[in-house]
Amino acid sequence: MFRRHVAWLALAVGVLSGCSEPPYPLPDRNAADVRTEEERLASLLPGELLGGPGTCEVRLLGRDGASSFAWAHCEATPGPGVTSGVSVPVRVDGDRVTQPGDGSEYSASVRRMFPARLAEAVLRDDGRLRP
Repeated sequence: MFRRHVAWLALAVGVLSGCSEPPYPLPDRNAADVRTEEERLASLLPGELLGGPGTCEVRLLGRDGASSFAWAHCEATPGPGVTSGVSVPVRVDGDRVTQPGDGSEYSASVRRMFPARLAEAVLRDDGRLRP
């Protein structure tokens, strides 16, 4: 009886894993256009996300027309021994930066900002989307 339950469990796990979607495909960071866009975003985002000077590491997650989708990790040092930062998914349309809302607004705003499959990847946040 126990072996039969184990066999059914193994079959169920195999079927469910076979039906799951592959991970969201990320742009190739070795491609020149991807590197160029990540550099552009890394220059633009400190002022937008930190309100002043700082540095950002950026992982381009995708594009759709003039929109770029990325994850940014930005830090600033406003004073001696003081560091502040943010790690957040962003949508950039030209020079206009949109970031998700806080708390209970986070999920709904991510779904508005990103294409459906990317939004779900951001919400699952398995760490591979971060710079």
